[in-house]
Amino acid sequence: MSVDTTPEQRDQSAGEPTKSIVSPESKAEAAPEPRQPLAERLGLSFNAIDWRQTILLALAMAVSWCVFFLGPSLLQILAGIVPVMAGLFLGRRVKGEWLGHGLVLGGAGFAFGLIIVLVYGGLGQAGLVPMPVLQLEPNAPPATADLRELLFFYTTFSLFALVPFPAFGTVMAGRAEQRNRKLREDVTDRGGRLERAGVVRTLDDLRGLSLPQFGSFVVALYRKKGFEFKDYRFIDKDKHLDLELTYEGEPYLLRLTVADKVTPGTMQSLLQDMKRRSIAKGVVLTSTEFTPDAAKSAAGRRNVVAIDGQTLFEIAEA
Repeated sequence: MSVDTTPEQRDQSAGEPTKSIVSPESKAEAAPEPRQPLAERLGLSFNAIDWRQTILLALAMAVSWCVFFLGPSLLQILAGIVPVMAGLFLGRRVKGEWLGHGLVLGGAGFAFGLIIVLVYGGLGQAGLVPMPVLQLEPNAPPATADLRELLFFYTTFSLFALVPFPAFGTVMAGRAEQRNRKLREDVTDRGGRLERAGVVRTLDDLRGLSLPQFGSFVVALYRKKGFEFKDYRFIDKDKHLDLELTYEGEPYLLRLTVADKVTPGTMQSLLQDMKRRSIAKGVVLTSTEFTPDAAKSAAGRRNVVAIDGQTLFEIAEA
């Protein structure tokens, strides 16, 4: 019997070292892309800012901040939540560049607030509105501030609160929303989500589970038996649920259904998917029963096991 070998294999069998030839084109492909200059990266970030939404929110934040800031002492205490809430709101609405959005929100909010305080202080100096009562000295009682003291108090207090807090809130909310968005996309791609099954004390409890609940029940049971859960997917318009598990490194494909009677078609579709995905072992599980033809079809196969509701309940109780 002859075995065909490549020239490289013949060189190795003859003891001659082989050299890998790398073309200039492949070297160019393997080379890392040059890092963008800082100015270019800042420009891209600048262009990605949702200016209209951020500026409008900064104006609303500045107005709310100044209402609390220029009001009674109790309202001044509540002012601290305004920049964080504004950052959280913005972070949930934009899809990227959260730090840039947060810094623009804080900087614009500080500038708008400064304008509002200047206008209010000018009106107060003219006697048209009352000047706020502020804690100007640590050991002194609150006193009515003049324009200079008002501006100094606003600058020192607001610069610390209005710039970093919105950025912090925007980044935190943006990352959380990104994770939630990814989870929602994953659930949509899988056709739904598994639901907690609750306590199953009787066979009727098992048969009363919905397909998402039945999936959670099977996952928990197989984990107790040493299987490792990998993924799931609803198929055939939520008629079946596929679970991907492994046992000692070997993959298994489980097809679940809660139909009143499981027909041979469920078995045949599982076998086709196992072949397409190169999975050697599969299980068809139902909380109800198999038709005689489906049970007969499963009995003649070594790579697929059929488990009905009664058998599954006994396994869970064992």
